[in-house]
Amino acid sequence: MKILLLGEYSGLHNNLKEGLLELGHDVTLASSLDGFKKFPSDILLDSYKKGIVGKIERNILPFLNLHKMIGYDVVQIINPIIFNPRFGINKFLLEFIINNNNIISLLGAGCDAIFWQKTRHMLKYGPFDDTLKFDFKSKTHPHYDSDYMFKWNINLANRVDHIIPIMYEYELGYKNFNNIRSCIPIPLNIKKINFYENIVTGPLKIFHGLNRYGFKGTRLIEQAFNDLSMNSNLDLKILGKMSIDQYLQILQETNVVIDQAFSHSAGMNAIYALGMGKVVLGGAEPESLIALGLDSSPIINIEPSADSICKKIEYLLDNKNIFPQKGYESRLFVEKNHDYIKVANKYVDTWFSKG
Repeated sequence: MKILLLGEYSGLHNNLKEGLLELGHDVTLASSLDGFKKFPSDILLDSYKKGIVGKIERNILPFLNLHKMIGYDVVQIINPIIFNPRFGINKFLLEFIINNNNIISLLGAGCDAIFWQKTRHMLKYGPFDDTLKFDFKSKTHPHYDSDYMFKWNINLANRVDHIIPIMYEYELGYKNFNNIRSCIPIPLNIKKINFYENIVTGPLKIFHGLNRYGFKGTRLIEQAFNDLSMNSNLDLKILGKMSIDQYLQILQETNVVIDQAFSHSAGMNAIYALGMGKVVLGGAEPESLIALGLDSSPIINIEPSADSICKKIEYLLDNKNIFPQKGYESRLFVEKNHDYIKVANKYVDTWFSKG
């Protein structure tokens, strides 16, 4: 089967591609570099160049590569905005791709207009206010708050064959669409992620990867770290702007990873950390487990407050003896629920299901 994966978030489609290749499919990934993370892509939709030359290339490359994005059995679109949303470019290119391929799936896998305008009123907490204040320094989102983008999101969702959410938050906004399917967990190529026995020697090493300051709730994690900064038994780090290889190297040296403060579910970074055998603080609300058909999760759930984060860290500091077992449980959890080949099979089954 010939498959096009369109767009990339934190390695999700790269890991899915590797699983699909193991199953014998012909897979092409078309995406940008995902910023500083520099994920590989078969069809590059971004530019390595800076300034005006980079902007021009960024807008021309999708058109130059359009002939490479037709004739597929399945196209999976990671988000309603893949290309430049200005001047109708994104809408034109996606409509062309939809009209020149067979099965089309849309992931619920990140911010889109439905998540931004609809789901935000359905969640008990979320990243919306901090995202606007810190990431965009604006009272409105430059794309997702517009009526045009909301209508496009609904139009696209109704036109595709399937909507596949990757977690509870993104399932919620699409739940009344007739073509929504069950959540499929984030895939991880566990053959590339080494397990490290999680033994605490010296200060407890805790790490938060700085990416989107507002969206990830880094403000709250910083506040918790400041409250705990006088404790010599803790080694607290917030680092960012790293490639995926640099990020994974930092994870190796860490006991605890704090994923996100506003999330109800586990993001891609949490899955990487679990695969390595780390103790993860992040989203593990009951609703998120139900959405993925899970009875439990090794992730220690945190609420969006510095106090919640501090209490969980203090608990771990008082119970360092549990780390080897917790780390082992983390790895087993990923092998059972996020293995890239198992997840790839779920996607294939969903693409060809009738409902």
